[in-house]
Amino acid sequence: MKILIIGGTGLISTGIVKALEGRGASVTVFNRGRTENLLGGGVARLAGDRDDFPAFENAMRSSGTWDAVIDMICFRPAQAESDLRAFAGRCGHFIFCSTVCTYGNTQAVIPTTEDTPQNPHSAYGRDKLACERVFLRATADGALKATIFRPAHTYGPGGIVINSTGWAATFVDRLRKGLPVIVSGDGHGLWQSAYSEDVGVGFAHAAGRDKCVGRAYNIVGGEVVTWDEYTRRTAAAIGAPEPRIVHLPTDFLLSVDPVRYAPLAEILRFHAVYSNARINGDIPEYVPAMPYAEGVRRTVAWMDRRGTIADAGSDPADDRTIGAWERFSAGAGAGS
Repeated sequence: MKILIIGGTGLISTGIVKALEGRGASVTVFNRGRTENLLGGGVARLAGDRDDFPAFENAMRSSGTWDAVIDMICFRPAQAESDLRAFAGRCGHFIFCSTVCTYGNTQAVIPTTEDTPQNPHSAYGRDKLACERVFLRATADGALKATIFRPAHTYGPGGIVINSTGWAATFVDRLRKGLPVIVSGDGHGLWQSAYSEDVGVGFAHAAGRDKCVGRAYNIVGGEVVTWDEYTRRTAAAIGAPEPRIVHLPTDFLLSVDPVRYAPLAEILRFHAVYSNARINGDIPEYVPAMPYAEGVRRTVAWMDRRGTIADAGSDPADDRTIGAWERFSAGAGAGS
């Protein structure tokens, strides 16, 4: 197969490339060339800015036809419309990377299936849903044969290790040093994590598969854990001591530092549990096989090599927040 990936160097994209190469596909990536390239030498590269719509569309028309195009960096409906102009009649299969954020954050059904009504709460989710509708409408009209993927949290080399309050670069160092780690609420919020190379297999084996046309798929991890479990498992995986978990009310965190803990408001305070039943039926090659501990070790090793783990002392926000809670709790007790 001759495959084009729009993007191609991101977290999921590198997993897709590896899986496509395992299928014997010829892979080309199109991007601006500004992200570290983790791809092998066998991947062809086209340089350009997909937001320069006339130049992008002309370049794609002149590049010939493709068995499949996978767009990993389409975030706005205007970009989706540009894809239609570029690829209608020029690709056998079009795959769009969307997000579980299109469902919205208050899960009415656990696990959420692809038939659950979509009610996104964020601008990101709303724009991704608008893109989905562009591609599915084009499929219904016969202009394109599209498939939609909705990943949830994906991790691996090239990314970071998140925590229950956000994306702080100090999280791994706090675990290693046995410092207090905030877990929002009671620690019982539910979370799914998928390894990037596992997710890449799902995308790669959808390419050219007729039964996937016009369908949307959740593509998520196989395990569901609480945030307390997530924190303990992460610490154990990297050889850190048993974590000193401090449970703080989510509303308190948002009131103390709404900027630092903004991911809580939009995503992390809610359960995130999604069904893989549909993808398991249609793309049996998708099997979340990477053990979490090994995936985290690989991710942290990559972060160590690149120096992306921040020293806990460089960011006192969590310690400041814990101190604010202790003062608040002491004051509340005295007032009672």
